[in-house]
Amino acid sequence: MPYLVCMKCGGYYQLQEGESPDDFSDKCQCGGDLRYIESLEELNLEDFDSEDLEDNTEDSDFEGSEYPDEGSGYSDEGSEYPDEKYPEDHELYEEDDTYGLTNDDNAPEMVGKTNKIILSGNLFRISALMVVIAIIVISACFITYRNSSYAVFGFNEYEKYSDEEIDCFLESAFSPDDYGNNYNNVGKWNINVVRIKVIGSPTDEDMNTLNQAIDDINNNVKNIHLEIDDRNQMEADMEVYFIPHSEFSQYSVDPLEADGFTMWRVSTSDIYGGNSAGEIFKARVFIGTDQKSQERRSHVIVHELAHALGLHHNQNQNSVLCKYGPDLTEYTDLDKTMMRMLYREDILPYMSRNEVETIINNSGENFF
Repeated sequence: MPYLVCMKCGGYYQLQEGESPDDFSDKCQCGGDLRYIESLEELNLEDFDSEDLEDNTEDSDFEGSEYPDEGSGYSDEGSEYPDEKYPEDHELYEEDDTYGLTNDDNAPEMVGKTNKIILSGNLFRISALMVVIAIIVISACFITYRNSSYAVFGFNEYEKYSDEEIDCFLESAFSPDDYGNNYNNVGKWNINVVRIKVIGSPTDEDMNTLNQAIDDINNNVKNIHLEIDDRNQMEADMEVYFIPHSEFSQYSVDPLEADGFTMWRVSTSDIYGGNSAGEIFKARVFIGTDQKSQERRSHVIVHELAHALGLHHNQNQNSVLCKYGPDLTEYTDLDKTMMRMLYREDILPYMSRNEVETIINNSGENFF
């Protein structure tokens, strides 16, 4: 509903249904101009005479003051209507701090302390804005949480997983491979920074794929950061070899059976081998550079780099680790989820499948 507001004393009157500003004078009894507005929220304190408004606020408290009897004359120095009477149906509301400001028999019943109303309106708007911002932030947290919760909250111990994600992760972490290796325990890095050295003759596209895969891992996985550091003279944590297939035989790998492979040094062994169980200290990744297309090599790069983290083959066509799947050249959402699962803080190197399965199945139960 619209209002008539005195720009001098700050009183206001809410027009009732069927009433029009033309039904009333354009002057308040205090001598101030009446202004028509649609909502009190349109007002600012700057619109008023601050001195008059302050005086009016003090005068309108009515504490210890005497009200004029109904129907008696009311005058105010400077008023253009010194002899006007209150309308017979005029009422005073002490608890609402209202008082009559009239200029004819149909004068509006004005409410004082508009400055307080304005302040209340401003506080309401600020509160409403804060609520909206809070809703947006919480919504963003939940959306991001579903895809990579640690990105918002700094952890992923409460991330929930689908049945497909859980099954694929358990298969990738523990299932035996085609070469007779049994992965009965968790294998993962337990250092913050893994320094990588590139050896051999990669193409520009090989390096683009490798750098993109490293960025995807760093942006998605907590507590581990991969970086290429060719200038460091110390022994690298991970070595990535780009070599011809014919050189695979030097590492007891049949070049006809693989386009790439990965070997690890772990806490339970002093030599490089095909079992990553335990805390990974070193890793070597081998990429065949001949006989295959660039797309195939790009797939092998992301595939073997995922192995280097401690994950193994699975049968899910939506994962780069699917041995007989499509030649995916970048990590899927499923792959990123499995990496986050492996590098949860509550999953430790050399944990058994039963221990990990209990943790994963209970994940998310305590979130909020």
